[in-house]
Amino acid sequence: MSNDDFDRKLDKAVENYEKGFDKVAGKAGKAIDVVGRGANRLYIGCITIFANLFFCAFCLWGAYAASVSWRLQTAGEITTGTVARLEESKTSEGYCCVYSPVVEFEVNGQTYSFENDNADNTSDYQIGEEVSVLYDPANPGTAQINTFYDRWLFPIIIIPAMIFAALLFDFFMIRSWRRGDDLLSEQLV
Repeated sequence: MSNDDFDRKLDKAVENYEKGFDKVAGKAGKAIDVVGRGANRLYIGCITIFANLFFCAFCLWGAYAASVSWRLQTAGEITTGTVARLEESKTSEGYCCVYSPVVEFEVNGQTYSFENDNADNTSDYQIGEEVSVLYDPANPGTAQINTFYDRWLFPIIIIPAMIFAALLFDFFMIRSWRRGDDLLSEQLV
């Protein structure tokens, strides 16, 4: 076999190898794209599920607070309590300070106390001030200051806010999922 024949056969073999490699590389690239899109959709789905569980937990917390307020409103008894102290705490942003009143009241000769759920930077209550207390006669430890604001503010704000946040979040995540937005690689960068 001459050098020219050998070179032609070698060129033909290299050309066949390159075509085969390009075909395999193309298929591998398509497979990687399909797996990447699937992983991205799985990522979007998992993030959406976990976020909705978070929103749901806050809605349940609000529903629980509403059920306690409703139970006290329908079956509770009213007594007079005294603001024993103002509990100081930092805001969620780390600023100082918000105050929530700690109220003491007496039922059947036994003293009970509770910290009001609503805190404010300028307390509406003063130490020693008398307040109306709504309590559960079966469990006097369950009590609230008997004002609409103190009983219903948290559930009225948190439940609609979490439902709205969940709907808004889901809208954008479903849109990203349908568009095929690559959120996974954006997170990895």
